[in-house]
Amino acid sequence: MIRHVVVWRLKQEAKRDGQIDSIDPIQRNLEALRAHVPGLLRLELGINEVAQPDAADLLLYAEFASWEALRGYEIHPLHEELRALIGPMRSERRVVNDEIDT
Repeated sequence: MIRHVVVWRLKQEAKRDGQIDSIDPIQRNLEALRAHVPGLLRLELGINEVAQPDAADLLLYAEFASWEALRGYEIHPLHEELRALIGPMRSERRVVNDEIDT
């Protein structure tokens, strides 16, 4: 199984009073991704709840059946839509892809 983890720090203007603006469209996009990406086994969004100087704001956790499924996700139109939603909001992005035993 392939694990895909992404964390984002958001620009200050994307957050108001500790809340992330425009989170609903992101969550709707993830629901669509779950339903339409072949080989996507699990997809979760984490929203940071503890303000710390070195904390990220969002976490995406996904599991895929294979590297091929991950590559399909990366070029899927719904993933492109997710990039368009988060891209303007983010100041930093980190990603880790690895293979895990099940």
